[in-house]
Amino acid sequence: MNESVQWPDGEFTIREAIARNSNLPEKSVRESLSAAISAKKIAQVRKGNHKIQGKFQVVKSQA
Repeated sequence: MNESVQWPDGEFTIREAIARNSNLPEKSVRESLSAAISAKKIAQVRKGNHKIQGKFQVVKSQA
């Protein structure tokens, strides 16, 4: 499963990321998001709960 996940521009919810990558299984997108957060490539900018969806953003490199 080496398919690349395309992250939405700016802040996005997990639902938006799944919709943008509709050709991939939802589980694959969620696992890629988790791995990217662990690698500090994506930051969670707003925590979510059962009423509010969390927001994520791709971290821009400073290089």
